[in-house]
Amino acid sequence: MLIHLIRHTTPAIEKGICYGQSDLNLADSFSEEREIVLAKLNANYDALYSSPLRRCARLAEFIQAEQRFSDRRLMEYNFGDWELKPWNSFKSENQKRWMNDFVEHSAPNGDSLESMRKRVMEFWFELEQSNFDKVAIVTHSGVQRLIHAYILDTPINKIFRLQLEFGAILEVESKIEPKLLTVRHL
Repeated sequence: MLIHLIRHTTPAIEKGICYGQSDLNLADSFSEEREIVLAKLNANYDALYSSPLRRCARLAEFIQAEQRFSDRRLMEYNFGDWELKPWNSFKSENQKRWMNDFVEHSAPNGDSLESMRKRVMEFWFELEQSNFDKVAIVTHSGVQRLIHAYILDTPINKIFRLQLEFGAILEVESKIEPKLLTVRHL
């Protein structure tokens, strides 16, 4: 199976704002960014999965696929009460505890990285059992990083070492015999 993990294009929000699961519009550069992404992709996929958030769903509209699915498990990290607040405004004890262990601690009314990993891996393991040959997944950098960490057996507290620009594409090739996953950045 050939899988393209595609990060959404630039959202319409100023830098320095925490926006995990906030449903944002796309920047005015969407048309240009979209064309750059589409030029790197296959012409047609057996299946396309997308996060339901607008910044992913909008790009997914332009990707050709026989079957299309929206899946909440592909949503970004939920920052709960911190959504749409400046990162530099986080100074409480809870925020410090989260910064010291974001894997196990959650944002208030949000996710821990471990809970996000569980939902993303549930999706991934289901996909691995499917009969699709070519799959496109339009999602977020957090989801891309978690899948990348799984493939490379990297501890999830190290996932932010992988830098992914808006529109980044990770290509994963899955072979059943022998069980082998390869990943490359397009």
